[in-house]
Amino acid sequence: MVESDEEDNYNELRRAKNRKQRRSGPWQSLGLDHVIHKGLERKGYRQPTPIQRKAIPIILDGKDVVAMSRTGSGKTAAFIVPMLQKLKQRETKGIRALLLSPTRELALQTFKFTKELGRFTGLRCAVLVGGDNMDDQFSALHGKPDILLATPGRLLHVLAEMNLRLSSLQYLVFDEADRLFEMGFAEQLNEILTRVPEHRQTLLFSATLPKMLVDFAKAGLTDPTLVRLDVDNKVSDKLSMVFTCCRTEDKAASLLQLVRSIVNAGAQTIVFCATMKHVEHLCAVLNKCGFDCAFLHSQLDSTARKLNIERFRTKMSSVLIVTDVAARGVDIPLLENAINYHFPAKPKLFVHRVGRVARAGHSGTSYSLISPDEYPYVVDLFLFLGRPISFAHPDSEHKSMFISVSYNRYDVST
Repeated sequence: MVESDEEDNYNELRRAKNRKQRRSGPWQSLGLDHVIHKGLERKGYRQPTPIQRKAIPIILDGKDVVAMSRTGSGKTAAFIVPMLQKLKQRETKGIRALLLSPTRELALQTFKFTKELGRFTGLRCAVLVGGDNMDDQFSALHGKPDILLATPGRLLHVLAEMNLRLSSLQYLVFDEADRLFEMGFAEQLNEILTRVPEHRQTLLFSATLPKMLVDFAKAGLTDPTLVRLDVDNKVSDKLSMVFTCCRTEDKAASLLQLVRSIVNAGAQTIVFCATMKHVEHLCAVLNKCGFDCAFLHSQLDSTARKLNIERFRTKMSSVLIVTDVAARGVDIPLLENAINYHFPAKPKLFVHRVGRVARAGHSGTSYSLISPDEYPYVVDLFLFLGRPISFAHPDSEHKSMFISVSYNRYDVST
């Protein structure tokens, strides 16, 4: 009878433990506090992505990290979540976490994301970016935020103006580090390293790891752990890729037909072009044909850039036409389609472009309009991806669009 009671008690304890594990879910299995788990639930994040599962425990262990993963992998939460866990609650001794971004837009997006995830922690955030009122930014810093998000140039300017010290800093993140170097911030980043405490945790998140970045990591990080997913040659298995061959002079007409077929179905679409002139020309063509287009190129001032991004983000415009440089730092969640009006010369650039769709478990499609002089780039891409090329001929339904839509295959239509 005693043995039976003990067995019943043991089974009840085991059932209670299983119920607790089911309630806590995969996020709390990482050892996160309830307030952080609550923020994740509010954002709709049910379980961590591979980069989050791999990086978060190492970061929580206090190690410096170099993390590599493609766009849309959930890398932002991979450093925000452990940061919130480590800082825990509001303090007034000064900035304890600094997150550096290559562009104003990315810094603002990360700022918003951090506030949303940390809404139940009481931690205070501030952001320093170009194009915003300096007095407002000074006021935010006088409030002694726990977390500061910034672009390198504006940060150094404010540090000099306010004679601000970062002596309380515990947590330093370089987001999209390869782009920070591509955009010429190397000198500023090295200057920032001289202004932060030697004893800190440093994280470097990047899509690629060029030699300059490796040298920087050796100098700025202490015995870092490399967290690497298959970033260079992987596209999402939820992504369908369509390649359409057409003459150069037919590209604009092909784009118009394609946009008509997908935008009329209510899908948000981003179009990549080679130059500013192409962006403006295609925007004029599509606007004249009844499509409300937003556009980005490097000559836009910050106000016009912000307005165009907001028009697309709020779905006032269904098409966003961009150059690669102008698209840096622009993150549109749940984007359905990407169109390569000009095919990229480098396979990694293709992977980065199409990484903007089919994110977080959602499906999406990339379309590429390929002229004869771009055929070698397509061959390079397929060799890079390790995929065979299969040729598909458009059926009567798609013939007018020069398109053969393919799901879970990599087809080239002629």
